Amino acid sequence: MKIKILKGWIYMLFKTNNHAFRHLFISRMISVFADSVMFFSLLKWLENESESNHAFTIFYIAFYLPIALFSLPVGAWISTQTLQKVMFYSNLVQASVLIIFVCIHSIISYQWVYLLLVINSILSLFFLPANQSLIPHILNENERSKGNSILQIGYTGVKIAGQIVTAFLIKLSLEPILLLTISASLAGLSLLFIRKIKPYVKQETSLAHSQWQLMKSGVRYIMDIPALKFLFLFLTFAMLLVTTIDLILLSFLTEVLHTGVENLSFIGTASLCGIAVGAVLAPTLYDKLAKKWLFLSPIFIIAVGIGGLYFLTSWIIILPLFFLQGIAIGCFNVTFVTYLQNAITEEHYTRTFSLYNMITSSMALPGVIIIGYLLKIVGVQQTIIIISGCLILLGLIGVIYSPSLENRKHRECRNL
Repeated sequence: MKIKILKGWIYMLFKTNNHAFRHLFISRMISVFADSVMFFSLLKWLENESESNHAFTIFYIAFYLPIALFSLPVGAWISTQTLQKVMFYSNLVQASVLIIFVCIHSIISYQWVYLLLVINSILSLFFLPANQSLIPHILNENERSKGNSILQIGYTGVKIAGQIVTAFLIKLSLEPILLLTISASLAGLSLLFIRKIKPYVKQETSLAHSQWQLMKSGVRYIMDIPALKFLFLFLTFAMLLVTTIDLILLSFLTEVLHTGVENLSFIGTASLCGIAVGAVLAPTLYDKLAKKWLFLSPIFIIAVGIGGLYFLTSWIIILPLFFLQGIAIGCFNVTFVTYLQNAITEEHYTRTFSLYNMITSSMALPGVIIIGYLLKIVGVQQTIIIISGCLILLGLIGVIYSPSLENRKHRECRNL
C-alpha cells in the first residue's frame, strides 16, 4: 500500500503532464524553507541584540497579531486578483524587505525586527490563501486529496529541514544576517517557478462591491451553511486549545521533569514526523471514512496525548506520544483543506482560506494568554487535565451536533 502511494506521488510530481502542480509544489517548498530560515535567523539576531526579558514575547505577538487583524481583508482583496501574481509579488516584496534589512541592520535598533516580522507576517497572508486556492484550478476533484497530501508532506519535511539546517549553521557560528540573505535569495528563487504556473487564474466573482462587502459576504457565506458553520466554529475552539501545546510542554519540561527546554525541539520533530505520516494516510482515509469522523477523531487523539503528560516521568516517552498526535494532526490538516476545496464555490476560495489561515494562526494569541494564566493559578498538572478534558468535551459536542458533511459544492448562497 505504501509503495502504491509513493508511486502515486512520483507520478503526480514527475510523470504527469500537469506541470502547473509541479511548479506550484516547488515554489511553495522553496518559500516554506525561506520562511523557516528567516524566522529562526531573526529569533537568533534578536537574542544577540536584545537584553530585554520581554523581547521574545513581543516577537511572537508581532508575528501573530497581523494574522488576526488582516486575514479577512486580505482574503477579500485576493478574491478579485490573479492568484499567481499575488504569490509572485508577495515573495518579491519579502525578498526586497529582507535585503533592505540586511543592508541597514548595523545602524538600527533591535526593535526594528518587529516591524520586519509584521511585514513578513502580512505577506504570508497573501501567499498561502492564493496558493491553496489554485489547487482546485489545476487538480480535478479526485486528485485533490492526494495533491494536498503531497503539499502537507512536503511542507512538513521542508519545515523540519529548515529548522535543522538553520540551527546547524548557527551552531557553526554563521551570522544571522548571512542567513537572512540566504532566505531572501530563496524567496527570489521561488519567483522563477511561480511564473511557470500556467494558465493564470483570476478569481471569478459576482460580487463587484467594496472590499468590506466582499469580506462580509465571505463570512456570511460560511455562517449561512450549517456544515461550514459547524466546521469553522469547531476549528476555532480546537485551535484555541491545540495551539497552546508548546507552552504546556515548555512548562512541563522545566517545572515537572526539570529538564532543558532544548528537548522541545526533539518533541516537535517527532510531532512533525507524525504529521507527515498522517498526510500519507489522509487521501486513503478521505475516500473511505465519513468526513465527520475525519474531523472529530483527531481531537480525541490529541486529548489523550496531552492528558498522557500527567502520568509521564521522562521526556523520552513523550516522543512516541506526540508522534501519534502528529499523525492525527496531519490527517486533519489534509482532509479539512480538501473538504473545503470540494465543498465551497469558486468565488469564495480565497476568502474561505484566508479565514481558515486566520483561525489556525491567530487563535494562538488568546490561547497562550489563557493557558499562561492557568499555569500560573493552578499549576502545570492541573492545566494538563483541564485542557485534555476541554478537548474531550469539544469532541463529544461535535459527535452530537455535527451536521451531515457531504462532499458537494454549497451553491445555495452564491447570491450573497
